[in-house]
Amino acid sequence: MVAAHFQTRDLEDALAAGNRDAVHAALHDLLLYKAVDPLSPTDLDVVAGVLGLGGRAATMALQVMYASVVRQGTLPAEKEEAAVRIRAALGHSGDDRTAVRHALHLLAVLGDARAVVGQLKYDAPRFAGGRVRKEDYFSPAVASALTRHDAELAALEASLRGRAAEDVRAIREYAQDPGAYEERVRQVQDDEVEVL
Repeated sequence: MVAAHFQTRDLEDALAAGNRDAVHAALHDLLLYKAVDPLSPTDLDVVAGVLGLGGRAATMALQVMYASVVRQGTLPAEKEEAAVRIRAALGHSGDDRTAVRHALHLLAVLGDARAVVGQLKYDAPRFAGGRVRKEDYFSPAVASALTRHDAELAALEASLRGRAAEDVRAIREYAQDPGAYEERVRQVQDDEVEVL
């Protein structure tokens, strides 16, 4: 492992010692101080290395990466390696929707549209259950990734029925023009309020 910035030194030490509690504590500290000391691309490579541990350490690592990549705009130095690790973490996220949402947004920013489309195909039949929500796919980065695969999403929509098909249609509409979609939703809400 390349020598990382001082901010991840505790994390590197915890990983080397195999101490999961210390890994979690080091990640927590990175989250606490992210506004004061933003992580560098090399730091994010170290954090991405935690994703293979699974469990709460991987969930916390996704949160740290989300804060740095999506919110602050810092990308890992080793983008492809990070994307591989995030895809693996996504596959192990199960029903942890926060972890899934963080992974989706990270993969979209890193340019892995195939993984985003694959997760949507997995999630779409479960939209009717209430736990999986179409809003997980409403972000500029995810929309950009999905726009490139609209024909595939149209086929997915056609294969579904009921709420699942409606939600995929809404995701497609959002991806094609987020501003127009949000305006339509606002107008529907305003019309509903007027009726009351």
